[in-house]
Amino acid sequence: MKKIQTPILNILPLLILLIGFSQSSPASTFDPIKQADSLFKAKLYTQSFDLYHKLFLEKKYSQATLLKMAFIQEGLGHLSQSLYYLNLYYQASGDEQALSKVNEVAKKNNLEGYESDQTAPLYKFLKDNYSTFVGALATCAIFCLSFFIYQHKKNDQKPIFLAFLSLFFLGLLFVFLNFSSPPIHGIISTAPVYLMKGPSSGASVAAIVDEGHRIKIIDHEDVWLKVAWKKEEVFIKKNQILPITLN
Repeated sequence: MKKIQTPILNILPLLILLIGFSQSSPASTFDPIKQADSLFKAKLYTQSFDLYHKLFLEKKYSQATLLKMAFIQEGLGHLSQSLYYLNLYYQASGDEQALSKVNEVAKKNNLEGYESDQTAPLYKFLKDNYSTFVGALATCAIFCLSFFIYQHKKNDQKPIFLAFLSLFFLGLLFVFLNFSSPPIHGIISTAPVYLMKGPSSGASVAAIVDEGHRIKIIDHEDVWLKVAWKKEEVFIKKNQILPITLN
């Protein structure tokens, strides 16, 4: 995509309109989302992105907002930022076209970490039905435990099977609560980036990479993140990566 250029002729009438609006309308009627959308429609992309980004930091974004931010960053030639917002959009929407676009851009730029993930549909299913699974497992565990106590008091016996069944459902609930979330990945946002073999600037360099690569985040330590890079665990500074996670 060609770099976005904003004609100066588009700016003057918009500024006049905005000045008139601000003078005639109370501040309480100002809607930053509508304002950002108006700037986007007027092809004032950098201005609209500033507002969209502010809303994003305030957690007032939508799927459409993420897609527009990805579009703007692609037009400006910011590869890592474009892939970041496109990945967030896919995470929020599950839109397969967005995933195809991500893979297309990654292949074109020889980027690592975008291999097809067969577990993604499973994690999405678990996320969409999270409350249902938690409720069902908790209900089964409570029912079995209650029936165990009832049978024990009534017959003065220990129905061991019900006790093990209660523990089984509690175990499933524990696993689901702690391991049903997908692994967090991140986009390398600057270039060049030094991937280190240890969480220190004095450690050996494992690799020198450009922006745009997607890597799995394993753990964190102070200002460092432990990540997976080509089947090797390495370290990268936190400010050099954009975690793909919706808050």
